[in-house]
Amino acid sequence: MTTGTFLVWLLIGFAGVLAVPAVSYTNTETTISLVASSMAFAGMGIAQFLATRPPLVERLFGGLDRIYRSHRSIGIAVLVLILVHYFITPNFKGLALTSSLNETAKDAGNYAFYGFIILLVLSIFKTIPGTRIELPYHLWRWTHRLIGILFVMVAFHQTFIKRPYDGTAMLAVYLNVFAMLGTASYLYTQLLPWIRTRRYEVVDIEHHAGGTVISARPLGWKLRVRPGQFGFFRAGKAGLREPHPFTIAGMDDAGTVRFAIKPLGDFTRALRDGLAVGDRLRLEGGYGRFDHRRGGKKQIWLAGGIGVTPFLAMASRLKGDEGQDIQMVYCVGDRSEAIGLETFQAQAEKLANFNFILHDSKTDGRLDAERLAKASAIDPGEADLWFCGPAGLRKAIENGLRAIGKKPKRVEFERFEFR
Repeated sequence: MTTGTFLVWLLIGFAGVLAVPAVSYTNTETTISLVASSMAFAGMGIAQFLATRPPLVERLFGGLDRIYRSHRSIGIAVLVLILVHYFITPNFKGLALTSSLNETAKDAGNYAFYGFIILLVLSIFKTIPGTRIELPYHLWRWTHRLIGILFVMVAFHQTFIKRPYDGTAMLAVYLNVFAMLGTASYLYTQLLPWIRTRRYEVVDIEHHAGGTVISARPLGWKLRVRPGQFGFFRAGKAGLREPHPFTIAGMDDAGTVRFAIKPLGDFTRALRDGLAVGDRLRLEGGYGRFDHRRGGKKQIWLAGGIGVTPFLAMASRLKGDEGQDIQMVYCVGDRSEAIGLETFQAQAEKLANFNFILHDSKTDGRLDAERLAKASAIDPGEADLWFCGPAGLRKAIENGLRAIGKKPKRVEFERFEFR
């Protein structure tokens, strides 16, 4: 558990702790219901904050990919807690109303409850249960924007609804902090496309068997990106207006960036077919903690297919004085799909601390742990394994290395499932 994850659940749990003395003198049902609702509201506020992609908090979670995993876990917890609050009805009979807005607050809470149930289910499940029907990304993103509106309604509900404690109670103050945090965060996310993005222009597009390489130059302020990080990419064309995350394959001193993108879905196919030189882009970044400089003195970099992009950026910046020995293994289905071979080969010839192997599955067979250990100039059992590619390949290599007694000291990878 990361520091950020621990703090999140601590803050959510503390809302429940504060609720106990505030309402426990009523009855058991009311206590359970309001403990659940207080924790749910704190979770909603935190989830809205994490949706702003806060750079300063990213380090506490170990990367934006892990922030999104926590964000999703919070959504599941909130769904459970609001169901508890709904079905275990608090009994406020005989208690004074907080204001004349009580009935309006009650209605707002009811509408928000049904809205949350629908939107949280749509947000949590990538596919419709029992089917192979996948919810479109743009629908998923749209539901998230509506969740912010529902949060504001819930904030109104919890502020003005009839309750067994007054506005000076510690619980009320605590929840008001999350009301302000969540509301401000939601407003910020609506302004995010203009506040945090940078304007770029496409200057070159190369089509390869393994993906499309897009180069773009800044039209103003350039991105602040470290090798191995990713950014959010969108263009002002139909089908390309929703921001999607892609690892940045390279960036020069002038700020020109390169993306290597494989057409695997609607958005990436639209990029390949519809993007042209001269088109304007909005880029946001960099994000992520996939930085080999955080690793040990011996490292094996394993790329599967288009997962080569962070390694391409990192390898191009190597100087040979890093104090790290690096074995790069690039696994492709066919040599024709390889991207950036010239960079890897040139660095391997120039630097004593960098070794490069291209594994062509078509001629070399399926890459497994034994083949990796045999081909590598570095013993996997004495090194860190840095991986980017299909999850199935990573799991197979990890399990295989463990089976032959060469378990890596650590395994670093990022999860690009942001929904």
